[in-house]
Amino acid sequence: MNLPREFKQTIIGVHGDKGEAWIRKLPFIIAGCEQTYGLKIGDPYKLSYHYVAQAIKANGEEAVVKFGLPNHKDLIAESIALKILGRGNGMVKLIDEHINDGLLILEKLNPGTMLSEVESDEKAILAASSVMKRIWQPYAGGHPFPHLSDWMSGLRRVEKNIIDEKCIHKAEALFAQLINTISKPILLHGDLHQDNILKKDRDWIAIDPKGVIGEAEFEVTSFCKNYLFDKKNPRDVLEKRIEQFEKELGMDRSRMIGWGFCQAVLSACWCLEDGASCFEENLQLAGIYESMM
Repeated sequence: MNLPREFKQTIIGVHGDKGEAWIRKLPFIIAGCEQTYGLKIGDPYKLSYHYVAQAIKANGEEAVVKFGLPNHKDLIAESIALKILGRGNGMVKLIDEHINDGLLILEKLNPGTMLSEVESDEKAILAASSVMKRIWQPYAGGHPFPHLSDWMSGLRRVEKNIIDEKCIHKAEALFAQLINTISKPILLHGDLHQDNILKKDRDWIAIDPKGVIGEAEFEVTSFCKNYLFDKKNPRDVLEKRIEQFEKELGMDRSRMIGWGFCQAVLSACWCLEDGASCFEENLQLAGIYESMM
């Protein structure tokens, strides 16, 4: 199996030796699942943190298969999030799951156009807002989802002096302040950006939920930063995105900006941790958010 070098680097960066071992076994895992579950697995999509590919079920129906490390907490959280967030018909359907094999079988969305292909930012935000309204659920407990407070620990997993300590301290203090003042904790998607919202018939549907407990204002941060630095004036575009989400969803602007800053610093830390190339861009974004406070 000829896997992209960047995909292998990402898996090893995130999972270490276990990830390297999983990559070696992946062709045999796929072949075994084809035989065991009556699947014909086709070409992969663009790969990042999981192996995702087209598939045909035994009954001839199209599907999408997603492979990750067997019994990994992130895959378990995603499978549960798919079921809970899917109650409002804004989430891709989970057809079957085989966590021991690291396999999720999902419905295939047709035509599957990404929201990022919509040129108008205003129309894209309208669509994303509609999806958010349909998937958000009050958190009732009883499931092993991480809380945003758990994600905060990522700020301290980077080596000292790589990121300015003042920036880390400010993110930690703001994180704590925001977390302690959440009035209505809900189950969030956790990474709801333009490439994780696809067209199904005439509707828009979310895919790839992380599943995290937090508040609505955090959810918009992934969308707000995605493709931002492709624009001529990133700060102006960010201001307009925040303004429209505030209008569409009745959100608190200051909390959106606060979460945006925290998420940008945290993402910079994650980029360093995973060996990804998004470090500088996230720090630049943190600076923009800081200037808006």
